[in-house]
Amino acid sequence: MAMFGMKKSKPTEGSELVLAYLEEAQRVRSTMFAVDPKARETPASLVTVTEERVTLALQGRVMAEKGEPLSLLFYLDGLRLQATGRVQETKTGSMILDLPASIELAERRKKARARLNQREGATAIALTGLFEGIGLTGTVDNISEGGMCLKVGRAMNVKTQGPMHMGPNLLSVGEVFMLIKLSKLPKCPLIELGGTATHVTNEGGILVVGIAFEAGKGSLLGPVKALVSSRTSTLPATVPPKARRPQEPEPKPAEPGIELAPPRPIAKKEPEEVPTPAAAPNSIPALAPAPAPPAASDPRVQALAAPPAPESPGRGTALLRVKKRTRSLVVAMPQGCDRDALAAFLGADGYGQVHPVATLTELLEILDRAQLVFVDGGVAEVQGLALASLLRNRLGEDMPPVILAETTVDSELVLGAHVTGVAQILVKPYELDQSFLRMIEEHLGIG
Repeated sequence: MAMFGMKKSKPTEGSELVLAYLEEAQRVRSTMFAVDPKARETPASLVTVTEERVTLALQGRVMAEKGEPLSLLFYLDGLRLQATGRVQETKTGSMILDLPASIELAERRKKARARLNQREGATAIALTGLFEGIGLTGTVDNISEGGMCLKVGRAMNVKTQGPMHMGPNLLSVGEVFMLIKLSKLPKCPLIELGGTATHVTNEGGILVVGIAFEAGKGSLLGPVKALVSSRTSTLPATVPPKARRPQEPEPKPAEPGIELAPPRPIAKKEPEEVPTPAAAPNSIPALAPAPAPPAASDPRVQALAAPPAPESPGRGTALLRVKKRTRSLVVAMPQGCDRDALAAFLGADGYGQVHPVATLTELLEILDRAQLVFVDGGVAEVQGLALASLLRNRLGEDMPPVILAETTVDSELVLGAHVTGVAQILVKPYELDQSFLRMIEEHLGIG
């Protein structure tokens, strides 16, 4: 019996199943949406999952207030799943929910569907009309004998052959495709048939269209049925059981300047051993070693000692200056004198490509060239750790080092930063000094 407080209760069997699926979805960065009470979907990603609550990073505004139910819709293990919790706290770009009490299937498909690897090269062309309307081309993400999911690579006006903007408003649910042509499906011939749009979403900047094939084409889709049956099993009636992975020990709260990512190991060059040449006959004997200098404790010797060697130029070398000119740094920080001072400080140290950004659009335009992202407050749409989580979901393992500047640091922030892959948490206020510059150099790999 706990004598001085309430003993923490163990998660129930239902909560264990929810935790198992949400922790796995966070680990593999599954596609996820936050669904408000009016069924409006907003792209989201998991920042932290604990036995009490779930923290989300949002890529838009969610119309749900504290205490209202919010559903998490995500895809994992080839299933479409949904879990609902109540909103605890809302912030700009993030939201905290109670841990959902249960998880359930939210399948729209009635038949098993096989996922295709992009390297298999299966493509599709979908036209709403032969002479006018909208034409889509792209890769087949998954398929069944009842429909498919198309990742759109190009949209065009069929009549003018001109490109069209690929946004969620390009098509409406229920729009009919007069012709759908499926090419390069594994072990399948060229297939042509009609269909209807079932859903249109934007996932990470890619337009995704769900299409249901027209009825009465069972004989034509026989090869597709054989393909699916060879790769999948029948759809489950309930959520399959899943066990939680062993939990890693929680890292200790970070202190100012403590790195979260392991530093790069530097190989030490061992001094080469110089062989002693053998004495040749009739050679001149080696000179005796010079006598040792007098003890340094003698004041007269200290006065005559040689001056100390000058410090290594280090930061001022020509090679280091060249490296700094080629490095691209992104500063995600609201406009103001602090941001201007930071950009000027880095520029004065020799960095030739410092890009201050204040909006998500500006950040995404420069992101593919960024070699380090410094987040102090973030951008207008997403701030702090939620912005780092968004970058992780967008770039995956290719995410450059991210330094996160925060006023307060707690265990939840450290755990979220560790999972997200943040390189270092910097406690505010920080000084623009030589230590700050050395930190930047180390994360760029030029220190």
